[in-house]
Amino acid sequence: MDTKLFAYSNDHQRNEDTEVTTNLRSWRGQAKHHPHLRNAYGILIIIGWGILLPVGVIIARYFSKFPIHLNEWYSYHIMCQSIGYVLGTLGWLIGILIDHTSKQHSHELRSHQILGIIIFTLTTIQMVAIFWQPKKEEEYDHCGWKSWGIYHRLMGYVIIVLIIADIFEGIILNQNQPTKWKWSCVGILVILVLTAVSLEIYRWVKSKIIQQAVELNSEMYTSA
Repeated sequence: MDTKLFAYSNDHQRNEDTEVTTNLRSWRGQAKHHPHLRNAYGILIIIGWGILLPVGVIIARYFSKFPIHLNEWYSYHIMCQSIGYVLGTLGWLIGILIDHTSKQHSHELRSHQILGIIIFTLTTIQMVAIFWQPKKEEEYDHCGWKSWGIYHRLMGYVIIVLIIADIFEGIILNQNQPTKWKWSCVGILVILVLTAVSLEIYRWVKSKIIQQAVELNSEMYTSA
């Protein structure tokens, strides 16, 4: 009887050790793959939401008609927005997977997750709203088209601000990332901001030149 009890005890202990070892290996496997998932998450978010979406906004604002007219601006705009949306959403889903398997829980992480959900929701609305865009050629619907344009632009600007906040909040939360990641994000943001500011200045200067030319022609016509 004692021999059977001793054998059962050994088998039970061996099973527990095996289970602990298996769980430990599983945990190590998750921990091992998390850095790769985090890298993929960061790259997709930065390229999709952090680069392509802002570039699409810049194209729509400065290359549609004024100050620079690009015939293919709408195609480039849609391409940047679509690819950026897909890549950003894929990165966001990877982030959800990482958060689900991670034991890190904090108020800052929670706010980062909520911000990501808001961005995904708003970008999805923006993408769907493209199919609701009124046709500009229809004169009777000119007011609706103009209202849609105002909404679309304002929503785009709000999304860009939220994306910047989300990316930098993610950088602050993930202190284990190399410094080059942080400076890369800062560099990308600086380039985009400088590009937008330069084009905005050019837009303002060109509008002033055109306005002065119109006023000069008007004065010449009046004096004649």
